[in-house]
Amino acid sequence: MKRKHHILFIFLLVYVCLQSGWWLFKIYDLSAEAATGSELNRKLTMILGEGAVFFIILLTGFLLTYRSFRKELEVGNQQKNFLLAITHELKTPIASLKLYLQTLLKRELELPKQKEILKKSVKDADRLNGLVENILLATKIDDKGFPLNIEELDLSRMMEATSLDLLEASGKQVDFEFFIQPNVMFRGDKDAFHSILTNLISNALKYAPESSTICVTLVQKGDETALSISDEGPGVESNEVDKIFEKFYRSGNEETRNQKGTGLGLYIVRKLVEQHNGIIQVKPNSKKGSIFVASFR
Repeated sequence: MKRKHHILFIFLLVYVCLQSGWWLFKIYDLSAEAATGSELNRKLTMILGEGAVFFIILLTGFLLTYRSFRKELEVGNQQKNFLLAITHELKTPIASLKLYLQTLLKRELELPKQKEILKKSVKDADRLNGLVENILLATKIDDKGFPLNIEELDLSRMMEATSLDLLEASGKQVDFEFFIQPNVMFRGDKDAFHSILTNLISNALKYAPESSTICVTLVQKGDETALSISDEGPGVESNEVDKIFEKFYRSGNEETRNQKGTGLGLYIVRKLVEQHNGIIQVKPNSKKGSIFVASFR
């Protein structure tokens, strides 16, 4: 992409030089001929007309080039944020695991304490595993290497089980309210839907305040199936509604942000939902927070 932009810029530069030379020649030619009357007006009209076309092309070229450079700058900043985020996300659980293992090696602990440390170690290992899975999945999606294995899924059971597992793993004190229609069956890819649910519920848990409520909803009517996850967190700004599903996008500055994440979760959700011929949207919660809704037909 950068090479195309450079070629376009060079082409515009050459065109400007040639057009400027042509103008100088025509002006000199007019002066030499000392044309008068209608002939002079005709030549001036011709030169001014071609000059107007030249400036329109030049302005359009510069605007396109500016937009391209600006887009590249935004992508570069997002990639920088991703590298900062991924570094932090990897270092934190690795440091915790190392500390837990050193504690087990250096101290003679009672069995209950050993089990507690091992449980925390497994939690950090799961966090690392989830992070690596998201990175690999995003890469597969970009390379169109994630073929769907369609089968009959019990979404009702899957949503409730995934929610409870993630709540236990998070250690947060929040309430889950389930509005799940029983026996909702859907033809889809099991791993893909597990990733969709995991990323949406993890996102809600990440931003949900302590003692708040997360609502998990699943309904099926005719050939339409819809699931939603709502939280009472800070919500999504209106100018970010279309951006949060972009790859690497995270609101704010990575160096000052408190919330963990890599900017891949919602991107993966959007891609997998679209692969199942669905749409994903984010809406403001009536009280506070956000509602993520995925609809399938």
